[in-house]
Amino acid sequence: DRLVQRGIQVTPEVADRLQDAVGRAAAKGAREALVMVDDTAFVVSVKNRVVITAVDKEGMKNQVFTNIDSAVLAP
Repeated sequence: DRLVQRGIQVTPEVADRLQDAVGRAAAKGAREALVMVDDTAFVVSVKNRVVITAVDKEGMKNQVFTNIDSAVLAP
């Protein structure tokens, strides 16, 4: 729902990169991760494999991400 509300498009390529990043976070024992894919930040429940929120580049100004225990840059 947040993706639609914020007009963030998730292409199959972005979804694959996000899934790979979440897998890497899970391998390190992460629970809640901030995943950066290009200019979009996704806060993900690693255990449930669910995007909690997403913020595009414009929305990141003065943004504070809380309740995360890891960060992953998705190549």
